[in-house]
Amino acid sequence: PEVKGVFSIVGGFIFGRSEYESSNKSTLTVQLVPRTERELSSEAWKDHIQKLIRKQNLAGIRVRMRTYGIRGFRTSRGDDDLSLRIQGPRLQTLNDIGDEIMSRLRGTKGLRNLKHSSEEVRQELAIQVDRERATSLGLDVEDVTHALRYALNGEVVTDFIDGDKSYNVRLRLPRSRIESPQDIESILLFSSRKPGSSVYLADVASVNIIASPAQILRDKQQRYVEVSASLSTDNRTAGEIHSDIEERLAELELPDGYTIYDGGAKQALQEGKQLSGILLAVALFLVLVVMAVQYESLQNPLIILISVPFATIGVAIGLFVTGLPISMPVALGLIMLAGIVVNNAIVLVEYIELKRADGHELLDAVLTAARLRLRPILMTTLTTVVGMFPLALKLGEGAEMLQPLAVTIVSGLSFSLLVSLFLIPVIYTEVHRILDNRQAMFAS
Repeated sequence: PEVKGVFSIVGGFIFGRSEYESSNKSTLTVQLVPRTERELSSEAWKDHIQKLIRKQNLAGIRVRMRTYGIRGFRTSRGDDDLSLRIQGPRLQTLNDIGDEIMSRLRGTKGLRNLKHSSEEVRQELAIQVDRERATSLGLDVEDVTHALRYALNGEVVTDFIDGDKSYNVRLRLPRSRIESPQDIESILLFSSRKPGSSVYLADVASVNIIASPAQILRDKQQRYVEVSASLSTDNRTAGEIHSDIEERLAELELPDGYTIYDGGAKQALQEGKQLSGILLAVALFLVLVVMAVQYESLQNPLIILISVPFATIGVAIGLFVTGLPISMPVALGLIMLAGIVVNNAIVLVEYIELKRADGHELLDAVLTAARLRLRPILMTTLTTVVGMFPLALKLGEGAEMLQPLAVTIVSGLSFSLLVSLFLIPVIYTEVHRILDNRQAMFAS
């Protein structure tokens, strides 16, 4: 009852505008009805379907299920949440290490769709020419490859014109003549150096069907295999799952020349944290520069910026209450919060300065400004908090992705209201009282 429609692709898959043929793969894209019309969440629905699939006992079939994200939006360099990449020179060694990692990670709570990039093996036709024997019979590798190209793929030798249309004429052996390696071994080869002499391909080459990887991955011009999986964060946080993974792989010994690194969401999160930290520092610096130019001093700008670190206390409380982990939307919310929080402090400090310029005493100017600026500060804060509150409550379709950003702004801005109304006046009073006393001492 939760399903709205199903779209199936059989015999491969489509990625972007590219089609990949694979006779042993199919994909079912399931669209669920809106969240308000069903009791099960997307994750709970996947758990229910996986239980039904396991009851079927389908031998030789692997079913992987994942929730689609936003089209064109990637949270990692890999195709899934977890992407462990083993890099090194030899493919067989990489495959062995990947198999070992797979065996260690099986059974990890919170890991789904565990797979190995080299677990799919294809059959490949390998023809190895005995160069010495071929030379003794008047053949070289070029003669062999030229004959095989004609036999297997064919070559356009002429064209056929019918009216105003031209058709290519391709010369090749009938498909019925090359159905097995033995058929290929019976292909006749003619020497260009010994006219009239011919030998079978089996006399100068060996024809075998060998196993080969379906794909060879490269990163920074080096081969790697990838062990990937999806993270299920219903019962465990991503941090707990990654800690469990690190514990299971702690005793894994890699041969010389082989390395393992993370190319999934964890790596993207770490890079995002570094970038967001830089952006936050730049944002605060620009705010400080603008205020310093306006005030022609660093005293009041530094007092105003004190409200920003205290706003993170509210953010921590909000994330703790809602149980949300630290993520990229949280980092983005902190950058936005840094620009919003200083507004209330600027309104208050600016009005204190105006009152002092009119001749009010320090304490009287602070109390008067706090009383008169209370309404504007409440209005600017509450309009933003109330506007973000439905998103913070995760109301509506797709609200889960931006809920951490909304919780960050709502909780941080709410706590900064107390900071602006109580802490900033106290700090301003004490700082300027010390400065006024120093000026009085120097004047005397």
